[in-house]
Amino acid sequence: MPTFSRGTVERRSHQVTHEWRNLFCHTVAAVLADALEQEEYGRIAIQLTDEMSTAHLDKCLMERGAANIRYWICSFCVNQHRGICGSMAAEPPLDSPEYPRYKANAYDPVLNKPHRVCDCDEPKLWEGDDCEMNKFEDLMAFLSCKDPSFKQVVAIDRNFGLFSRIWCVAELVEACRLQIDQNVSLPWKRLFDANTGDIGTYMKLAMISVKDCSAALEKDKISIMKKIENSTGIEEFDAQLQATIFGDGGLLSKDLMGFDVIHSASRAALRAQVAIAQAESRSLAEANSAV
Repeated sequence: MPTFSRGTVERRSHQVTHEWRNLFCHTVAAVLADALEQEEYGRIAIQLTDEMSTAHLDKCLMERGAANIRYWICSFCVNQHRGICGSMAAEPPLDSPEYPRYKANAYDPVLNKPHRVCDCDEPKLWEGDDCEMNKFEDLMAFLSCKDPSFKQVVAIDRNFGLFSRIWCVAELVEACRLQIDQNVSLPWKRLFDANTGDIGTYMKLAMISVKDCSAALEKDKISIMKKIENSTGIEEFDAQLQATIFGDGGLLSKDLMGFDVIHSASRAALRAQVAIAQAESRSLAEANSAV
């Protein structure tokens, strides 16, 4: 595959927010779709499997002056040898929601054996000033100040798993807070066809809460949740997340025409759930104090 890095135009920089479980080919296709100003990456992903079609993509990038755009992708730009290279995340309980994801990540799907891990002796840094994995807010603020054309590319996977990962949703809200331009790259726009009658994905997004999102390392989720609780609070963060996805100019606002009534109903249902949970919590506290 060509490196897609040639060209003479002035470099622009973009950050890619993506789900690590997404097929690597699809992540690359989403980046190329952004460079070529296409809203879908499904067709490009197919082209990447063919040498002649890949050469055509390279030619298109050169003709558009887009071959020299720099894309910041954490899996490459962060030194993984100073973090996760030497081990897998701790194995969750077999009956937990996280176990299928853990098994898919930790095991070779063909051999059904655990993936080999790196045996390098690079020091592992999980927190602190020298850690490279806990500074996405600083990175976004720095790049957006240095490059007026800086934007966030949201590479949405076919299962919309991106919206269930706490690192990803935190990056989405941070980009919105910093007023960084955001561009969504979908595998196929028909995934949001209001006429298909399939509203499961839409309902999942409309009911999303950061407290239900997950991370490969539980301490990562604890750290991010603590930041949220100490700044906006969870309820306000959830509201910002909904605005980032569905609000005027939001990530998916133009792809979700026809779902307005469903969105209002689902948000009302979520508020009702929150109110019930808060009432139950108060009742339990009162009962404990009375004992």
